[in-house]
Amino acid sequence: MKTEPNRFSGIMSTEEFSIENLDISEIQKISNLLPRTKVIDSNIAEKYIICTIEAQDLCQEKMIQVERWIGMKRIALDKEEAESALIRAKDAGHKTAKEKDWFVQSDQAVMDLRDELDKAKVAKIWLDNKIKYFSMWHYSLRAFIKRDYNIEKSSTYSTFGETPEYNIENGEDDNHRSRSFVSKDKEFCDDIPWK
Repeated sequence: MKTEPNRFSGIMSTEEFSIENLDISEIQKISNLLPRTKVIDSNIAEKYIICTIEAQDLCQEKMIQVERWIGMKRIALDKEEAESALIRAKDAGHKTAKEKDWFVQSDQAVMDLRDELDKAKVAKIWLDNKIKYFSMWHYSLRAFIKRDYNIEKSSTYSTFGETPEYNIENGEDDNHRSRSFVSKDKEFCDDIPWK
């Protein structure tokens, strides 16, 4: 069955999917781009703040596939355990519930599915940790930009009241800059006012 990428079935598709082949190259690429030192300026912060959002989005897309994969493997494991206990254990001559239980635990098909399920759980933990990592970076970069902007804003002189900021508009003379006041309600990198 062919899935369409613009439909939700395309997002959660596990066709040709396996945990071992989960493509995390873009996530790793963004992770490696983030600064490794404490030397950050506003240009670096502005550049990477969008990257952290993109990385979180990539992780969440992969998380949907992994979560779907885990659900499918749980169903397959339950089915395999039932067949192992009710059919294969009986065929092997096991009669008591305890013998059948031991047989299920040592059944290779059941063990393989448990292994696949464990790998999927590890992948989910890894993706969840990456989402938290990028979220922490996003918050730090946003706080840095806001602090840097406030420092820049307070560096101009003010005799009384608010600190004026330069207006980009030039007067008649190219060397002339006018000053204007910026509203206190307007903050750079402030939260989006969702309604």
